[in-house]
Amino acid sequence: MRVGRTVLWLLAAAAVLGIGGCAATYYNGPMSDHFDGQRFFDPDNQRKRDFWAFLKWQFTGEQGPWPEPSELPAPTFSVPPARVAGEALRVTYVGHATVLLQTQGLNILTDPIWSERASPFSWLGPKRRQPPGVPFASLPKIDVVFVSHNHYDHLDLATLRMLHDRDRPLVVTPLGNDAIIRAAIPDLRAQALDWGGSHAVSPEVRLHLVPVQHWSARGVFDTNRALWGGLVIEAPGGNVYAALDTGYGGGRPFMKARDAFGAFRFVLLPIGAFAPRWFMEYAHMTPEEALEAAAILGAERGLAIHYDVFPLADDGFGVARQQLVEARQASGVPAERLQDLEVGAAWEVPSLPVHATPTRAAAPAGVRRP
Repeated sequence: MRVGRTVLWLLAAAAVLGIGGCAATYYNGPMSDHFDGQRFFDPDNQRKRDFWAFLKWQFTGEQGPWPEPSELPAPTFSVPPARVAGEALRVTYVGHATVLLQTQGLNILTDPIWSERASPFSWLGPKRRQPPGVPFASLPKIDVVFVSHNHYDHLDLATLRMLHDRDRPLVVTPLGNDAIIRAAIPDLRAQALDWGGSHAVSPEVRLHLVPVQHWSARGVFDTNRALWGGLVIEAPGGNVYAALDTGYGGGRPFMKARDAFGAFRFVLLPIGAFAPRWFMEYAHMTPEEALEAAAILGAERGLAIHYDVFPLADDGFGVARQQLVEARQASGVPAERLQDLEVGAAWEVPSLPVHATPTRAAAPAGVRRP
């Protein structure tokens, strides 16, 4: 039980409420099959957990051990090239859900966080255990940032401000998150997308927002006031799929993406913060589910993310990676199907063969196609 931590979190929540007052409105737009005029929702599987379930977890859960940074081996730091031309794809795992994708002369950064805590406060909240694998000073000029949703470990305003001051990148994000970002950085360039929307970032590269199973909140009263989503990068050499935070959802989000775009050249899939299952199942996949998702997406190569940086749930440090290794061995798939890299490591990803043709993924047993 972690009553002390819960009391601190309640104080933090009260501070958020004191700052925010009534429920924030991040987006005003027409109703749709996933927006009721006030809040967004998943039409396939709506989240049912509430603040009382969160309290139950906080008072009854037991977090696995996490080492302090000083107890870990010396970190690996990477210095990416300034640009990667043509169909080559270089992927650098900066840590958590922050990944640098370089292709077609573009530098695309996902969910950047260089802050020490994933929190609205510098003194409270999940504390970083491993430093970013690319020091900010070694980060090449960033052209495009993708922010998947507004949770603090994914939408970090301090890092976005640093990127804006240095590079003036375009920020692509789901509906409503642009309002949060612009409130802090008024002159930032942002492109908000709905599920199914897209935006060309160069003549060769187009970004698409696709559904994933998740939710959003910055405080207590603004749940699902902003949309969440995954990213598809449509580019020569093969498309890239990135779910920065998602539940498995019976495989539905991945089937939809595969049906729309065909087999993927490369995928990013989260594997950590999955315990306890009764509370985390909706929002986060297990390593075994992530491996199944990679198979549904038709990817021969993928990178596991969202582990061993911020202690967000009850699975301890190293548990997600170990379970992924065991799942790969049990299913007999090669490591590159969903690789677990050290923070700071990079990967040169081959192009998708020109003869590869889009095919519909087989639905897992017991799952009806959307």
